[in-house]
Amino acid sequence: MKHYSSVDYEHFLDDVRDMYPFGIDEAIVVELIANALDAKTSLLEIRIDPDERTFELVDNGLGMDQRAFENYHNFSMSFKRKGQGIGFAGLGAKLALKVAERIVTETRHKEPGRHKPFWNTSEWKFERKRKTAYPVWYDIEERTLSHSGTRVKIHLKRGTSLLLNPNEVRRMILDHYLPVLALHDFYESLHLYRRIIVLVNGEVIEAPLRDKTGAIKAKQTVLHRGRSRMPFALARFELHTNPLPESVQGVGISTFGKIIKRDYFKQYFSGMERVTGIIEVPELVECLTTSKCDFRKEGTAGRKYYRFTKVAQHEFRVWLEGIQLIARQESSADRDIQRLQRLVTRIVGEIPDLQQFYGFRSVHAALVKDPGGEFTGSPLEPSPVPEADRVQTDEERLIQEALERAAREGPALGEGDTLAAGKRLRNMKFGPLIHYVAASDRPDISWMEGDTVLINTAHPTYRKAVEKKTLEYHNLFAVALAMLRDVPTAQEKIQLLEHFMSEWGKI
Repeated sequence: MKHYSSVDYEHFLDDVRDMYPFGIDEAIVVELIANALDAKTSLLEIRIDPDERTFELVDNGLGMDQRAFENYHNFSMSFKRKGQGIGFAGLGAKLALKVAERIVTETRHKEPGRHKPFWNTSEWKFERKRKTAYPVWYDIEERTLSHSGTRVKIHLKRGTSLLLNPNEVRRMILDHYLPVLALHDFYESLHLYRRIIVLVNGEVIEAPLRDKTGAIKAKQTVLHRGRSRMPFALARFELHTNPLPESVQGVGISTFGKIIKRDYFKQYFSGMERVTGIIEVPELVECLTTSKCDFRKEGTAGRKYYRFTKVAQHEFRVWLEGIQLIARQESSADRDIQRLQRLVTRIVGEIPDLQQFYGFRSVHAALVKDPGGEFTGSPLEPSPVPEADRVQTDEERLIQEALERAAREGPALGEGDTLAAGKRLRNMKFGPLIHYVAASDRPDISWMEGDTVLINTAHPTYRKAVEKKTLEYHNLFAVALAMLRDVPTAQEKIQLLEHFMSEWGKI
């Protein structure tokens, strides 16, 4: 049976190709693997035959049902909703139409409770109708899968495609999906992925062994945030003896096993080319842009990403200080800085748009009245936790807190378990900490690191402010500039800066 794909494919594929920061061959590999991971595969087998000009990827995931299989070929059903996985529905194959003579896709799916599984194979290619080529697909009888999953075989037009180079394909896998191979125990503990085996022409692709990577300093830790110390990410930082390939320099920010971007979290130091790492943050899947090549910086998703970067920046800096790649921050104990900090706290307390980043709240136990109306008891302690519940690890808490986002805390009890203390939300102070730092190698007047504003005392404007006795105004402006640096739009920056300075003028 012959089927026509809908929508103007030419403009669609050109636009999609342009949204990737790498070539189309690499985008095809990235998207095919993303779809297999979203389908909960535990095996990715890639078969490359340069002589036949074929690239084939087979997984043992859930496969597609009939509706999903039809949508796979439909250009108008290309995007999954935000927060639902790291791939697009069939986008790897759609992109492959640009470089392929034809694409064969076989899928085998069996839903629980269904007696008859869905099993179908299609051949997808362009056919010319008058002067225009249209993508069409046919149902064919080819059946090869012995298990549930999907098989995509691309018959390429040119023998020069990177898809026909096994070494390049291995490099793409390690550049984009290293966390899947390096952190498999972590993903298994989250019940996110089973242990995943990746084969390229029969060879198992493995993460570089830590004792053979040349790392001279390394640290792996669970990241926590807030006063509750809620675990939400796993981080690993490494310092190597020699410069690393450019593609792995910096810390890879990963979600669901896919490295979205690499970053130094605004840290500048000698030997940056020797530092690498991974931070896996499952909850950031909800913050991916439509292209899934970056994180959104606006709205609720932007605030979640910003909170992550503050914690990651702090942990990364502490590690860099510990291995003496950067100097420790100067003390901010003098009275002027303390006065400035109190002033900024008052200002931020009047600006709700800044409080979402710098406001802190806590839960505390409060005494309650007995039936006679009297307050009884003393400050209350949490009720004992059964021994079986105490063995929960940080990674297990990460399952509960980061993925389910449900903190289940029971009420505290008084002596004899007869008096309950209610949990009450208490507003804490607003505003960041402030430190001086002499960074003559940086052009910045100020910047944020975690919840701390660093004011650059080596900057010419600071020295001029000291000379002209306008240091308070300079420091206040420097604090506002640092806090607003990551606000998404210029208009929002200006509006918040004006609001900030206006509130200062009222004090």
